[in-house]
Amino acid sequence: MRVPDHSAPPTADEAVPYWSLWTACFLGYGAIGMTIQVMPSYAHDRLGAGAVAAGMAVTIGSLATMISRPIAGRLADQCGGRGVVMAGSVLGLVGGLGHLVATTLPVLILARLALGAGEGALFTASIGWVLAQAESSRRGKIAGHFGLSMWIGLAAGPVLGAAILAVSTYHGVWIAASILPALAWMLVARTPRRHAGLPTNLSVRRSLLPRAAWIPGASNIFASVGYGAIAAFLVPRFAALHLAGQDLALAVFGIAFMLTRFAGSPSVDRFGARRVILIVFLVEAAGLGGLALVQTTLPAFACTALTGAGLSMLYPCLASLVTEAADPRERTAALGAVTSAWDLGLAAGGPLGGLVAGTLNAGPFAMGAVAALIATLPFLLRPKRILISARQE
Repeated sequence: MRVPDHSAPPTADEAVPYWSLWTACFLGYGAIGMTIQVMPSYAHDRLGAGAVAAGMAVTIGSLATMISRPIAGRLADQCGGRGVVMAGSVLGLVGGLGHLVATTLPVLILARLALGAGEGALFTASIGWVLAQAESSRRGKIAGHFGLSMWIGLAAGPVLGAAILAVSTYHGVWIAASILPALAWMLVARTPRRHAGLPTNLSVRRSLLPRAAWIPGASNIFASVGYGAIAAFLVPRFAALHLAGQDLALAVFGIAFMLTRFAGSPSVDRFGARRVILIVFLVEAAGLGGLALVQTTLPAFACTALTGAGLSMLYPCLASLVTEAADPRERTAALGAVTSAWDLGLAAGGPLGGLVAGTLNAGPFAMGAVAALIATLPFLLRPKRILISARQE
């Protein structure tokens, strides 16, 4: 049975409710995005939090997301994807409602943890469910395009949060952030139980960090350091060089990221994930290295777009490799572990970049370029059979 193509709506007898899951993930990550947009001012103005505490309120949800991914993946492998997707939506709803009643910083942090854990479970179980029944010749395209649900949600959420706050109050934002996961739950609840994504074997105990995820995960940690540098230092780099259009820098990165992800994901299936990912690492390294060296506007924007293009293709490549290598009984756990590796590298990129920033903020990009080159080593030094040995054992 086939996962529906993006060019046509799914039919009634298809095994995976693709568009319901895509929309559910979009809604869940939209809720996260809208809370991130207003969280710093809310924590500071309403709860009296200092800069460090306000920053913790923003980022603590990402920690919960990172931890929840492999756990949710293992549960999905053992119990089926449908229940885990719905449970993730419920956790997101609880987290949104928690913002409504949070009058102290500890309660707010608990709400952030619930929201982050819920969305981590929602996406991990969904992508595992989708890829489990995808044709091997289309996994790269499907993984890349499905992953856009998360990125588009994270991009749209802040815009929606700011718009709601402009015409309402913080409570209006929290209510909206509660409604979106509830809508996600309703979408998945409407899917027939025959679409439950049931596991192949309930009796086998598997690892939270399956072997199939080790090599791709190690590379992903290093590769995602560059995204941490972009998120934390791209605008400061433009500002330090007094470049025009610094407010557009992240927008250029985001546009290049999404367009390349959409157009480039089919190339993973056409040319092979192992070959494409090595090119992707080099493109990322070139973009980041350029940002460390250039000092004029147009080259800086070109390097920004190049970095976005490189980073955008990591997930479809890694998801394709892991889905092929993993034992079907631990496939979703492996996908969750590899995605958590991205979260870990991203979290490390900002603080490590701060240690080498210098007066012109060039250091983080040089560091990211080196990290991207290091990410190639597991694929260059390990023979291809290592990537598939986990499934054979």
